[in-house]
Amino acid sequence: MRQQASNERDIASQANVAKGGLPLNAIDRLREQASKQGTPKHFFTSDLSVNELLLTHQCGFEPLGQVMGSSIYHVGWYAGPGWQWGSGELTVITEAYREARVLAMSRLQQEAQLLGADGVVGVRLTQVAYDWGSGMIEFMAIGTAVRETGAPALANQLPFVSGLSGQDHYALRRIGFKPVGFVVGNCTWFQYASWQTQNAMGGIFGAFVNQELWDFTQAVYASRELAMDRMELESRRLNASGIVGVVVDSSYDFYEQNNQRGLILHFTAWGTCVVADGAQAEIDISAVVPAG
Repeated sequence: MRQQASNERDIASQANVAKGGLPLNAIDRLREQASKQGTPKHFFTSDLSVNELLLTHQCGFEPLGQVMGSSIYHVGWYAGPGWQWGSGELTVITEAYREARVLAMSRLQQEAQLLGADGVVGVRLTQVAYDWGSGMIEFMAIGTAVRETGAPALANQLPFVSGLSGQDHYALRRIGFKPVGFVVGNCTWFQYASWQTQNAMGGIFGAFVNQELWDFTQAVYASRELAMDRMELESRRLNASGIVGVVVDSSYDFYEQNNQRGLILHFTAWGTCVVADGAQAEIDISAVVPAG
């Protein structure tokens, strides 16, 4: 009976993950952790430094625990570079990266919600492609769930997500802004190599001449514009005033098949969108010279 109950629980847990949720063991652990808040048994973990923890307290928030969201995703079949005429976005890969990231961020917020958090600060987003699995990618988001000191847990409202450090979060609140969301835009682009570029990369004469590979440069700009536009679109849906702490990440794969050469670019941009929230407080800034 015990083994049957265990098997049934495993099946139910897998079904919950398949719907974009959390494993049942994670849900139970977080609920138990939340039940100890406000008691001597309350214990939290955090990736905040000591200085970040201090400043988080000073701007009126208490840490509840470290939270994580993850998704390992398989990219399906797509009409790759060898099947398309000319350069352009590889939309199947773009959508796969977006969906994996959405699942990871959603699970991060679900964990924070189970802890009764107002938001998640110091979020770090990583994306990895695996050599052991063709078309396998993973997105992982980790941060610290926080709640405004003395405030009740949010009811039926997802916590905000912020990629800002504890220091940046403190400074942001001091100047009258608050974070409202973590936004991301991405694009995977394929660029055929022009004759000039192919000659420069391996031709008899072109390799001896300094020259810009203008088609590859243009591809970087094209993929960047699409990624930035998508990030800004997400922020507008949250009615944000702007985006701070923007990070861009790009990686490249060289494509060569059937005498065709080109470049595959993965471009991602993410940041924290903010809105004005109350009066500004003056911040004292002074120069400090380390002793010794």
